[in-house]
Amino acid sequence: MKKEEQKLILAVLIVLYRKASQDSVALQSLLAQKVLLDGEGIDLQVHVWNNSPGLAQPSPGARWYEADNQSLSAIYNHVAADAFANGVELFMISDDDTNYSNVSLLHCLEQIEQVRNSADGNQIGVYLPRMMSNNQLVSPGSRWLFKGRLTPSARPGVVPSKNLLGINSGLIFTKACFEKMLPFYDERLRFYATDSNFFIRYEKVFPKAYLLDVTIAHDLSEHSADTPARALFRFEEMVRGLRISFESHSLAVQVLLNIYLSYAAVRKALAYRRPSFLKALFFNREMPK
Repeated sequence: MKKEEQKLILAVLIVLYRKASQDSVALQSLLAQKVLLDGEGIDLQVHVWNNSPGLAQPSPGARWYEADNQSLSAIYNHVAADAFANGVELFMISDDDTNYSNVSLLHCLEQIEQVRNSADGNQIGVYLPRMMSNNQLVSPGSRWLFKGRLTPSARPGVVPSKNLLGINSGLIFTKACFEKMLPFYDERLRFYATDSNFFIRYEKVFPKAYLLDVTIAHDLSEHSADTPARALFRFEEMVRGLRISFESHSLAVQVLLNIYLSYAAVRKALAYRRPSFLKALFFNREMPK
């Protein structure tokens, strides 16, 4: 992919939360690829958002941002706008615990460049990797109305965007995607459901996406350990996310959504023996501005 006349610029955003720079496998594994990519005519720009100030120091080789527990949607929008305004062609999001040690970003970018120069190029705004956690697939997936499921049979290549789902970490976006989907991420959402909402909106703008021929290791352990308090927070975020994502759908869909959420709330309340899950249905009915 080496280009003598102009470098391809890829900006990667890593969101650190309660973690030091040296303890982020995402940051360390990406910085290790910078020299290799530079030799191939690719400018890898690493942006780090430290979302828990005081626990990490700025890392050499990375542009540093800090704020106390900002919402992911606001972080993504802020850094993406900054990156694209400064000439970046592709923008990638990463959690701090995604491991790129065995991933060739060069191979990923070669696939992307091939697609961008093809007849499908203008119809694709996002590129997804296969994401694995503890040898289990966690992305991509598909949905039927509000219910998502994983798609282990998905093959690399162009895929329809309708009903497509993917987790935020590892996604690579084009500048056209950022510009056509403003707001890039819906800032009424904070942490969970930001990715689902993105893809529900994405399918209305781009008819296709691209599944990269790459598998990336991602650690979900910190996010999957459900104490009652964390489970309630996740449920509140899910309720808010689904209501916002389907707010413009038909009345029939709205009724089905409320039935689905009520059923989920009852199950959670019984499982955790906490009526607060039922209260979450009414607390989230008011959309945040």
